[in-house]
Amino acid sequence: MLDTKKNLALIELLQINLPNWFETAKRDLPFRRTKDPYFIWVSEIMAQQTQIDTLIPFYNRFIDHFPTIFCLALASEDEVIKAWEGLGYYSRARNLHQAARTIVSDYDGFMPDTLAELIKLPGIGPYTGGAIASIAFNQKVSAVDGNVLRVISRYANSFDDISDTKTKNRITAWIDSILPEAAGAFNEALMELGAMICTPKSPKCQNCPICSGCQSHAAGTTGQLPVKTKKQQQLTKEMEVGIVRQNGRLFFVRRPDSGLLSGMWSFPITEMTVGHGLDIKKKLGEFFPELNDPILIGTSRHVFSHIIWEMSVYAFNLDEMVCETPAHRYRASTDGDPLSTTQTIFKALAQIDDLALPIAFSKLLPLLAD
Repeated sequence: MLDTKKNLALIELLQINLPNWFETAKRDLPFRRTKDPYFIWVSEIMAQQTQIDTLIPFYNRFIDHFPTIFCLALASEDEVIKAWEGLGYYSRARNLHQAARTIVSDYDGFMPDTLAELIKLPGIGPYTGGAIASIAFNQKVSAVDGNVLRVISRYANSFDDISDTKTKNRITAWIDSILPEAAGAFNEALMELGAMICTPKSPKCQNCPICSGCQSHAAGTTGQLPVKTKKQQQLTKEMEVGIVRQNGRLFFVRRPDSGLLSGMWSFPITEMTVGHGLDIKKKLGEFFPELNDPILIGTSRHVFSHIIWEMSVYAFNLDEMVCETPAHRYRASTDGDPLSTTQTIFKALAQIDDLALPIAFSKLLPLLAD
C-alpha cells in the first residue's frame, strides 16, 4: 500500500477527487435516494452476488412486498423466498428474514448503528456492515468489496493476491487510515469507480478521476492487476429430474433445510448412475410403487457458483395407473441434498405461483407444454 507520509499528495487526490467525481457521476439508484438503513441493508445483501443493474427490479419488488423491517419479520419464510425468487443464493433471503426478526425482538425494530453490532446479525459481514454503518449512520468505517480491492490494488500498483485474507485485511486497514469524515460517500465512490470505470477488463482510464495518481497506470501494469488466485473449477454432475403428473397436477418436493437450494420446492431430482431415467424412477418408486417407463421430454443445464447440473428430464403419468397416495414425507436423494425428509405436494401448473421454485426448475416448465 501507499505510505501515508511519503505519498500524501496521492492520498489527498484519492480523498478529494473521488468523492467530487461521485457526486456528479453516480448512477441514480433507488436505494441511493434514501438514508434509511433498512433499504440500504436490503440493497447491499442483494448486491453480494448480483450486479447492480440486474438487481434493481428485484429490489423494487422485494421492498414493495416488505416496506419495513416489521413487515419482513412478520412474513413467513415461504413469502420471503417467493419475493426473492430469481435472484438465487437464497441463503441471503433467509439471513435477511432471520436478521429482521432479531432486529424486531432485540432492537425494537431499529437497526443497530455500529459495525460491531451489525456484524452480529445473520448475513452481515465486515463489508456489508461497513457499508450500512458508513452510508446510513455516517460511521467512519470502511466497506471493502471486490471493486474496492481492484481499485486500490491498481492505484498502489500492488501485486499482492487479493484472494488472500491477509491482503484484504491490509487494504482494509489502509483505507481505514485514510478515510475522510464523509466516509459513506467515499466508500460508495470507491465501489462506483470499480463498477463503472476501473473495471476488471478494459478499464476506462481516460475517464478516471484519480488516473493522474494511479501507480499501475503510470507503470503500464493495469492489465496485470489485481492479482487473484483462480477459483476452483466447477464440478459438473449428470442429473435426472422426474416430472410426475396426476389429474393435471404436478408433483413437487420441498428440499431439506440445509444444502443447495435449501428449503425450496423442486421437482424430484437425483444424480445419474445408470441413466435412461432409471435412477429417478427408482427414487420415485420409494413412494409411487407403480410407474410407467420414463419418457425423456428434454434436457437442461443450470450453472451454480460451484457446480453445474446437466439435467435429463423424464415424465411419468399416473392418470391411468393404480397408485397409493404418495407418502407425506419424501426422502431426498444424495444429489447434493443431505439425506433428509421433506414435504411433498401436488399442484396444478396454473397454481404454482405461490411456490418458491428456483430457476433451475422453473425453466423446465416449457418442457411440460402438451
